[in-house]
Amino acid sequence: MSKMSDVAIGECISELRAACRRPIEQSGIDDLFAQLRPNFQNILDNAEGPSRWADHGWRMRENGRHLGALADFFGYRSDVEVVGVRELTEAFAMVRDACRVGAESPSATADREQERL
Repeated sequence: MSKMSDVAIGECISELRAACRRPIEQSGIDDLFAQLRPNFQNILDNAEGPSRWADHGWRMRENGRHLGALADFFGYRSDVEVVGVRELTEAFAMVRDACRVGAESPSATADREQERL
């Protein structure tokens, strides 16, 4: 059985590729999701993971589509035939904050820690 994080990452990558009209270098996708994988694993590879994905997965897939469209835009602006690491990085910088869907914000975690003290 596949881990929930692997399923989620696969779905997000599919949406990213579908939204970008240009081919995307696999190394760019690998670099981006190497950074994101720990978050996906932390949020989804536990007993609550499937319900979290059911509740928030549509937003994450939507984020993948936005990321793909922005990567395509940056590819157009750079006049490249293939979207690379640079274009994906620029696009991700614009959607980074939205990609915390299903995860608590650092301030919420800190607030809860303060309450326990």
